[in-house]
Amino acid sequence: MKKKPTFAVLGAGNGGVATAADLTVRGFDVNLWEHPDFKENIRPLQEIGGINLEILPSTPLKEGFARVKLITTDIQKALEDADVVMVIVPSFAHGAFAEFCAPHLKDGQVVVINPGNFGGAVQFYNTFKQKSSAKGVIFAEAECMIYACRKKDPTTIWIRGYKKGLRIAALPAKYNEKVMELIQQVYPDVLPGENIIETGLSNPNPIIHTPIMTLNAGLIDRTKGDFLFYKEGMTPVIAKVVEAIDSERMAVGDVFRTKMRSMYEQDKEWYGYQGAVGKNIYETTVNNSIYQWSKAPDSFQHRYLTEDIPYGLAAIEDLGKKAGVPTPITTSMINIAQVLVGRDLREERRSLEKLGLAQKSVDEIIRFVNEGE
Repeated sequence: MKKKPTFAVLGAGNGGVATAADLTVRGFDVNLWEHPDFKENIRPLQEIGGINLEILPSTPLKEGFARVKLITTDIQKALEDADVVMVIVPSFAHGAFAEFCAPHLKDGQVVVINPGNFGGAVQFYNTFKQKSSAKGVIFAEAECMIYACRKKDPTTIWIRGYKKGLRIAALPAKYNEKVMELIQQVYPDVLPGENIIETGLSNPNPIIHTPIMTLNAGLIDRTKGDFLFYKEGMTPVIAKVVEAIDSERMAVGDVFRTKMRSMYEQDKEWYGYQGAVGKNIYETTVNNSIYQWSKAPDSFQHRYLTEDIPYGLAAIEDLGKKAGVPTPITTSMINIAQVLVGRDLREERRSLEKLGLAQKSVDEIIRFVNEGE
């Protein structure tokens, strides 16, 4: 009989709390860690000894009180007995979290960045090489967070969506089988991604959030986000822009010899069982029951632009330049978003240079993500 894997969940925002709660309710041992600078996030959870989990009945999950094994700001204690380390923080925090955890990683652990966006696993791997002497640590990344969730209050998380067919890929991809052996014990619907190019470019957030934000700029400005972001913000003409960006993304993937699903195909695979039905991305978005509560942001200083541009669309643009693939719609969307936000978001991107990949050719990058150094 296989030993159940144990988990450390790093980050106590919506996604981290949802992960810790769901895994605990399903009988897995979980250590939930939060950065000491944000210790107030976990104080209410420490006081009650766990997390109240509520779910939308259309998901396959169970609700209840999750008595989490350990809730802490001590990174060494959080990591010491974990088989799998789930990093669940915004992309702009990946660098800080990598620096914090790398010296404490143990031999043979699997670290999954949820989501990686392009380069999350590479950033952790590069930091690990500098900061750790552990052996056999494998880094992997998911194309998106597996849950759609929100905190209802400081001790209650509500999961309204659960993705079936989510891809996870190891760095390098030759370790996919080992990662799947662990992850599929808790997420049996997860599938191996071809490599981190597929997972890194397949987060739908930059492809969908950015056009809805920029092309509804007047409505957001006037109403301060008083409309349903997906069900009302997505329109047939905005969906055409989503599809144009998506086409550029897949064209970049083709040059890197990585076949990716379209956003429409992905949406149906993830959420078809929850009502994401239709003939195109417009229809699957507005018909998806999990989006009926999602209000629009009240400002442009929001992660739908401040994260999704530098860690999403900018990666498509960068890899497009490397591959010789034009990305004019993606570039236009970045330029418009920068005006709305009021700063140069490309300066904040996780560039190929920052990842140590700028001097590699397309073929060398492909070999790196598939076979390693």
